[in-house]
Formats: sequence, C-alpha cells, structure tokens
Amino acid sequence: MFVNRTNELKALEDEYKKSDATFSVMYGRRRVGKTSLLSKYIESKPSIYLYITLSDLNSQLSAFTQQIRQFAPLSIAKHLKFDSFEEALEFLATLELEKKLVLVIDEYQYLTQLDKTFSSKLQKIWDMSLINSNIHLILCGSVLSMMHSEVLAYNAPLYGRRTSQFHIKAIKFNYLQEFLPGSTKLELMQIYASFGSIPKYLNEYDSSMDFMQNIEQKILNKNSYLYSEGNFLLKDEISDARSYFSILESISKGNTKIGHIGASLGLASSYLTKYMQRLIELDIIEKEVPVTETNPLKSKFGRYKIKDKFLNFWFFYVFKNYNFLEIEQKRAVLDEIELNFNDRFVSFAFEDYVVEDILENPKKYLDFIPTKVGRWWNNKEEIDIVAFDDENICFIECKWQNRVDEEKVKEKLMQKSINIVSDKTTSYLVVTKDSYLKESI
Repeated sequence: MFVNRTNELKALEDEYKKSDATFSVMYGRRRVGKTSLLSKYIESKPSIYLYITLSDLNSQLSAFTQQIRQFAPLSIAKHLKFDSFEEALEFLATLELEKKLVLVIDEYQYLTQLDKTFSSKLQKIWDMSLINSNIHLILCGSVLSMMHSEVLAYNAPLYGRRTSQFHIKAIKFNYLQEFLPGSTKLELMQIYASFGSIPKYLNEYDSSMDFMQNIEQKILNKNSYLYSEGNFLLKDEISDARSYFSILESISKGNTKIGHIGASLGLASSYLTKYMQRLIELDIIEKEVPVTETNPLKSKFGRYKIKDKFLNFWFFYVFKNYNFLEIEQKRAVLDEIELNFNDRFVSFAFEDYVVEDILENPKKYLDFIPTKVGRWWNNKEEIDIVAFDDENICFIECKWQNRVDEEKVKEKLMQKSINIVSDKTTSYLVVTKDSYLKESI
C-alpha cells in the first residue's frame, strides 16, 4: 500500500516541472518507504533507477549502461560502453531529451564507499554538465551520517547543489487506519505500540487475525520476516553489532539515562558516548530533554529512547527471549506480553500519539496554538506533556487505564506543575484511554 506521502510526491512533481535541471536528496532510515515513494514518482516518467550495493563497481556500471541505451540514439546505443560512472553521467548530460529524465541513485552511500572520491567527481560533473541538462537527479540514502558528510553538511563535496531535500520519516499515527481499515481504535493503539509506524512493518499485519495472533505469527514466529528484522537492520549498518544490541536492549528495558545504561552493562558512561552518537546518526535512537530547557545541548537531564516502536518492542520481547523462541516455546513470551505490554509500551505510545495529535490538531485540546510540545521532568517529578506559547502553558497527563479519577490526577498534576516557574496563563488537562476510544475514527 502507498499511504501518507502526498506532500513529498507533490514536492517531487514540482521539481520535475521546473524547466532547469533539478537535484534532490532523499534520506531516512531503512524500511521507512523511500524506495516505494521513488517508485511511485517515476512510474509514468522516463527514468533510470540504480540500486547501489557493495558488489563489484564494474557490474553496476554495466547495469547503468544498459539503462542508458534506451535513451541514446539508435545508431550508437548498441555500441555504448563507459569506463566509469563519471563518463556515463557526462554522456547522459549531452542527450537531447523530449521529456525530463529522472535519474535515481538509491543507496548512494555505497557508491561513495566503493569510490571515496565520487562525490567530488559528481560535484564537478553537475557544475560542468548536468546542471545544463534535462535531468532530475535524485540521490537517496539510508545512512544518515554519510548522506550528511557527502551531500548535506556545509563542508560536504555536494553542498549547495541540491534544489530540494526530503527526510522521509515513519508515517503518523492518524494514517494507520488507511493501512488497517478494519481495525478498531484499541487495536490501532496496540499495533502502533508493537508494529510501529514503518510502512514495511505495517504491511506484515494480517487483519484477518486478532492482535495477539499477529504478535505470535508475525513477530514471535522464527520463520517470519519480523522475527529477525532487528538483527538484519543493525548488521547492515554496523560491523560491531554486539555492543549496540546490548545498549538497545538496555534502553528497551527502561534505562533511558546514559548513566543507567552504563550501569546495566557494567560500562562507564564516557565509553558509551560514541555508540550513542552512532545510533542517533542511524536514526535508531534519539536524545530527549525536558521541553522547557532553554539550552537543550547543555541539558543535564538527557534521556535516550528507541525511535521506532517496533524495534523497542523487538528488543524487549524477542531479542532477550531468543532461547525460548528458537525452540518455539512462545507461551512464556506471550504471557509476558499479556502481563506488561499495556504498562510498558501502550501507555508510552499513547503519550506519543497525544503529542503528535496536539501538534496536528491543537484546537482539539487547547485554547491556543503551542510553539512547543513535549515531556518534562527533573530529578524528582515527571509531567507527561507540557504545551506552551509566549503567553499560555498547559500541563497534560495521559492515562491509558480503564478507570481514571480525573480530578485526583489533575490535583497531582497541579502539584507537580509548581516545579515549573512560569507567569503564563495556566491550564490543566487529563487525556484518557476512554476519551480516545470514544472519538470517531
């Protein structure tokens, strides 16, 4: 299914309609749907699509040449041969094309690994030839750090050449219904907390089965695609995967401060810094600070979380239970999910949903349009969500429980809010599971 990429498609189409050559950069973590988006964009256009791997460069150049032949004059197409990617690109720039040609180089970071000077060569080719062509060049990559160092960063060889850029992210909760039209609101929140919101993972969900059957068959089954996904996803990007796996498992268990992560692994916090930075670069974890911090980079209250809810679920229930699951003893794992899934996963997913929904539909919750929305904490207290602008502030608690004494929750919320000194107009809100379930889909 193709869901929730209308803004990106429109922006790509706008690039295509420009009379000049255009140069787009697309990046985002693996499985997020970049290739599906590109396939949709090029399906009715003259195009060349290259999926780069770390295999032999000459064989990939041959595949590139084969695609170029269909756009070359018949008199020379059969005999075309190039000694390098640069030569092939320079030839493409000379072609007289009736319609703009889309040239996609997917997993571009691998090309820069095979030829470490390629970005510098491409810069020269763009400046001298491609910029005058009838081509829409798209570089797409999954390793965010390499895409930044090669293309996006100020000192990158290709900096300043792009005419557009796209950071493709997981879809928002409100689009899950389009993937899973038969699901109830309760099921959607459960799916969000386990399968996450990466299109590739959502496509695995089978609506003909109930939620727990999907967990058993699609995630805990050792022959299923998602069972080994955490392994494959990280080992594609990281050579020393063992240390990273241990860190991610620790975070999934609730160790969100770097000191607590280190203590759980018997390692010094300073030793972990390089690993945490690498996981951030891969868009796998993120560092959060209290929403009221005026200088987030210097905050002493940083916490780490796994961004993808499926990976968070996978590390907590699958990775640590391989000994059971490999011999198909799923019952113990299913019992654990039934025991603590709501408290450990759904309740936090519900908070994320509310933050997202406030940003999308602020008037549904507030009497003002907030400029910042997020969690707050200090050494003693936590508040699920704080939303504020220059004049107003709202303190919000989210409760994923069947019965909630909202007045009692609000009283505690008012007590905790005293920790945030503010002269803004103050309000308080409790968002419950019941209020969510009563909304129409």
